[in-house]
Amino acid sequence: MNVLLILCLLLGIFVRRFITFPEQLVPCFNWWLISIALPCVILTLIPHTRFDSSSLFPVLSMWLVFLGALILAVVACRFAGWSREVCGVLILVAGIGNTSFMGYPIISGYYGADGLKTAVIADQLGSFIILSTAGVIVMALCSGHQVSVKQVTKRIITFPPFVALVASLLLKLTNGLPDVLQSPVASIGATMTPLALFTVGLQIQLRPPRRLFIPLLAGTIWKLLAAPVLVLFASLLFPVSTEVRNISVLQAGMAPMIAAAIMAQRAGLKPELATALQSYGILFSFVTIVGWHGVL
Repeated sequence: MNVLLILCLLLGIFVRRFITFPEQLVPCFNWWLISIALPCVILTLIPHTRFDSSSLFPVLSMWLVFLGALILAVVACRFAGWSREVCGVLILVAGIGNTSFMGYPIISGYYGADGLKTAVIADQLGSFIILSTAGVIVMALCSGHQVSVKQVTKRIITFPPFVALVASLLLKLTNGLPDVLQSPVASIGATMTPLALFTVGLQIQLRPPRRLFIPLLAGTIWKLLAAPVLVLFASLLFPVSTEVRNISVLQAGMAPMIAAAIMAQRAGLKPELATALQSYGILFSFVTIVGWHGVL
């Protein structure tokens, strides 16, 4: 799976560099990923995920990473005079990790099937719920448009991943989708990983505008280095096993979630910063995750 991630990313970079493609290609891919592929992933995973007392810390750790990014972004933007759009990108992209499409194969490789269950819980009850609720609120408030509580609520309850999340929780009562739908829906969801990484490659910017260098550096350091440290210290306050602690720390240090970056781009929240933070985060995370695993 790690090879697939790298190949899809490199293919996108190659197409961007050497092949002319339609301007609307990336927005169309983004729409598919958020409105179709991601909901299908949620519908196939959540109904079959079992939760118990050991699930609490991995979920809380994802919220801790998000809240830390929120505090960092608000304080930094106030003192540095950065715009509301920059603040929104830092909260969304540096606050929500790619705990599924990068997290699953990496955690599975290190800790096997049992470890993967913990990774899924952190992702589904942590990252995806954050994206579908707090993420939508941040997107609405930082977009620069006046929004009411009613409008924010409407955005949340009509956000396709949130609708899929609610439906998937109800489907737990019937043990998931009907057999006739499980395989087709899973196949559609399987387009998420390769297409998302390919789309990142199409947009990758390794030379972002100089004015965005400091926000980019701050977001990258938080997501890949500081956030895992925070979760590691937080684990001292909870009676969790070593494996659950290690998986939570690794999930906290995953690269930014692609869907969060797409949301920031679609909302007009400094798309160039969202793309750069996502690009550097993915590239550097292949090194930092190995480092964190060695430390743990």
